[in-house]
Amino acid sequence: MGPVLRSLSSSARWSLRSLQSASFSSASLHRSPPPVLPFAAPAVHRIAGSDCSLPLMLSLRRTFSVNTSQLPYITDPDIESAFKDLMAMSWDEIPDSMVNTTKKTLSKSSEDKVGQEALANIFRAAEASVEFGGVLISLRMVLDDLSGVTGENVARLPEYLEDAMKAAYNRYMTYLDSFGPDEAYLRKKVETELGTKMIHLKMRCSGIGSEWGKVTLLGTSGISGSYVEHRA
Repeated sequence: MGPVLRSLSSSARWSLRSLQSASFSSASLHRSPPPVLPFAAPAVHRIAGSDCSLPLMLSLRRTFSVNTSQLPYITDPDIESAFKDLMAMSWDEIPDSMVNTTKKTLSKSSEDKVGQEALANIFRAAEASVEFGGVLISLRMVLDDLSGVTGENVARLPEYLEDAMKAAYNRYMTYLDSFGPDEAYLRKKVETELGTKMIHLKMRCSGIGSEWGKVTLLGTSGISGSYVEHRA
């Protein structure tokens, strides 16, 4: 049940084509998680007009907390600096300067192999988060186009969009599950970076599957301290 979608703008069609062609490079994924699920077709959700404005009204605080005892032990100062910089910055986009610094640090000769491995893991996670975050933003823009600025086009989602929502959720949860018990700090960082974008999708749809309740806004439960505080 639910009204028929009134309109689909040209910008939405373009965004959908971009979304459907999006893919992940296996090299950028932590522990090589399963490939991205294809965007095709699942069940029933509706674009809720009243939900569409919520993300714009929220004042989302960027926080990431972790107990220092959970961090990998890094002895090389250059590796430690690059590691902390990556953990403290937003993963919406990684500056070229940070990419170059990280690659240079990873390629240098160092006795701190544990530290280099930890830096390599976080760098791969950051690259994967940037790429997947772009896909989630594209999907959010499509939902906004379909519902209209004020939600005047509230309608049942087309099947291909329902599938895109399912694929996004499955990809997100599979990636989080790929982190081991000793990588709680890294899982929480990824959860913080991508969780907000997932919540933005959730807010734009009513009747969404109950499994979306597992998506948290900020991955800070059960830990203390702050990466920003540990930068010095």
